[in-house]
Amino acid sequence: MSNNQPKSRPNQGAPKTNPTRTYSQTKRPTRRLSKAEIARRIFIAKCIIVFCMIFVLGGGVFLLSRSGLFKKSSKTERTMLSSLTSQSTESTTPPETSDTTPAPTDAEKPLSGYTVILDPGHSGEDTGCGWPLNSSEIEEKDITLKIVNAMEEDLTSRGAKVYVTRKTDDTVGIYYRMAEVHLICMDIAKERGELPFSAEKEQELRQKCEKIKSINEWQKFSKEGMGFMAGFGASEDLKLLMDMEAKMTDVVFVSIHINSTGDPAEYEIKHGAAVHFADDTYISSPSHDEGGEPRHDPYFGRNNELNSKFAQMIYDHYVQYFPDMVSYSQAQSHLASAFAVIREQSLVGVLFEVGFITNPHDRDFFKNDENLKKSAIPLDDAIEEYFLSLKDTQPATT
Repeated sequence: MSNNQPKSRPNQGAPKTNPTRTYSQTKRPTRRLSKAEIARRIFIAKCIIVFCMIFVLGGGVFLLSRSGLFKKSSKTERTMLSSLTSQSTESTTPPETSDTTPAPTDAEKPLSGYTVILDPGHSGEDTGCGWPLNSSEIEEKDITLKIVNAMEEDLTSRGAKVYVTRKTDDTVGIYYRMAEVHLICMDIAKERGELPFSAEKEQELRQKCEKIKSINEWQKFSKEGMGFMAGFGASEDLKLLMDMEAKMTDVVFVSIHINSTGDPAEYEIKHGAAVHFADDTYISSPSHDEGGEPRHDPYFGRNNELNSKFAQMIYDHYVQYFPDMVSYSQAQSHLASAFAVIREQSLVGVLFEVGFITNPHDRDFFKNDENLKKSAIPLDDAIEEYFLSLKDTQPATT
């Protein structure tokens, strides 16, 4: 070695190096990702995860649906998929709630199992009372039909089974209506297995009722047109039907009418509602015996107390809803009567007179269709209250 070569200086304080390493000891610089790059990669990762989840869940639902588990209801499939998705993502989002109350089922409605027979007074040639007198400007038959139509719709929504004696303006006589009521009641009793007479007697009574309906001339109350309802008292056929009907406490009859007075001096005086009901003692009184033929024994099987109770409920509900329709006379607001529509059948029922067409205030009330439509509310409320008042002791027959 030349003396001109510099001597190596000992490495003082530095760590000894491995003499076998010949490559550079310099470290590669670390690459720092930008925030945008980090966000992009996170987004891509999330998309991949979501895609995989959807693929797996969709495949699972497809396989389950192919197995037949979800064939009954697409709603069940959606619910299951929603549940699986919720569980897999461990969502902390609170479940959504609906403000909509589910519609009640028929069995949950207040009048479910009850029956109402509605009778809109007068029709066709039998116009009832009108104003001006002997005029067609406003007629009873039109007013009663509008009220009954509104009642039918409302009662049905409450769950009641509703029958109506007329739907149109065709002439329908009084005894046609009564024959129809008897036929309806026989249908109800037969459906329940409660007909109190033989099949042969049933067929006979049905034929007689149909014959009465076929003789439909309201202005000719002939003996033939009245059939087994003619005369004083109750014939054997009528008694059979009335005994059956008196037991149907879950069925009521409501006939709607309009009142009037023939005395011009009373036009401003007589006004407001009135309700009539059948009572055995009143109907069988000698003062109501017009000497009609044939003669039969009076009938004593009606639900007199229930008739009176129901009538009072009808009146009270109506005048509470329409205070201006309170009767001009308390004594004339709740009356035992012998009108044919409540006399010739024995269902709990009433004949309700909404007001006087001859009274200016009442007449203005009738001219407003909204009043007629709203009349259904208190009347149907009364029907509902009546049925519910009997519910504990006499439940509805379904």
